[in-house]
Amino acid sequence: MVNLHKVEVWVPHRISGFFQMMNPKEKVTQKDLTKIGSRGGGPALTAFGKTTITILQTNENKEKNPKKNFKVFMDGEEKTSKAKTSASVVNHMAHLLPEKVNLLIEHYFDLPIGAGFGSSGAGALGISFGLNALFQLGLTPLEAAKYAHIADVENNTGLGTVGGQFVGGLSIMTEPGYPFQYKKIQIPKNIEIVLGSWGTINTKSILTNPIYKQLIHQVGKKAMEKMNEKFSLENYMKVCKFFVKKTNFLERLNLMILKNLIESLEKLKIIGASMTQLGKSVFCVCDKQISQQVIKVFNQFNPTFGTKIVNICNHGPEIKTIE
Repeated sequence: MVNLHKVEVWVPHRISGFFQMMNPKEKVTQKDLTKIGSRGGGPALTAFGKTTITILQTNENKEKNPKKNFKVFMDGEEKTSKAKTSASVVNHMAHLLPEKVNLLIEHYFDLPIGAGFGSSGAGALGISFGLNALFQLGLTPLEAAKYAHIADVENNTGLGTVGGQFVGGLSIMTEPGYPFQYKKIQIPKNIEIVLGSWGTINTKSILTNPIYKQLIHQVGKKAMEKMNEKFSLENYMKVCKFFVKKTNFLERLNLMILKNLIESLEKLKIIGASMTQLGKSVFCVCDKQISQQVIKVFNQFNPTFGTKIVNICNHGPEIKTIE
């Protein structure tokens, strides 16, 4: 066995344009976390969550509990106590790791955290793939992804994002949970996605709210029915617009700046524009010939992040370096 000490994994950020939560009336036990998830989805992006895991020298005087012997940094700041999803991945995989392991986990994200770009899922997959490679655990990619999905669901930071990041492309989860069941939408040439963000939404506050859970289940069900009529990029963007309108999220969450931006963008010859689920962010899908016009409209609304052009990423997690 080769003694390795460091690995770097890149995972695409991902947008969910619409989703259908499971029926809140159906009880799922904690033992069935793999069965929890959502239908719906969206594009993986050519912007990445980059996770580096380094094995540090173990201090024999410290408690030898693999669940505690790690630190998590996000964009250069220590977030060990707040990085619940990252911690969950390590804890769920702890039984596979050496007893005295001591890890430094560093996440860097191309897109803002909490703004509807799948940062939690990117970090979770970065850890599960990284640990599998670093300790030569022998898990298949799909088996490694299971730990990331469980952690995302367990912490209410996502429901179907990990599956979409794992498979890449513009994917729609057709059934909730793991193993991932999905269909991909073919993307025409010369398509670009323009992004802008005005901040975060606490995903957990939405996913645990009984009123929102029932609303998202009902509207998401209708959205999936519309999506199933035609798996095309144009129809996908129409379904995203339908979902946002029927959930009334822009009004409920006081996101008038997003509403006004989307209305302004729709005056251009775009394929569509909508809100990311869940973040104070807008994504616009257009032909690259008019992307500069789209950027000008975004900039009129002074995004706190962006405006940024990305493409659809057709692959899942990639191990960039291992040493």
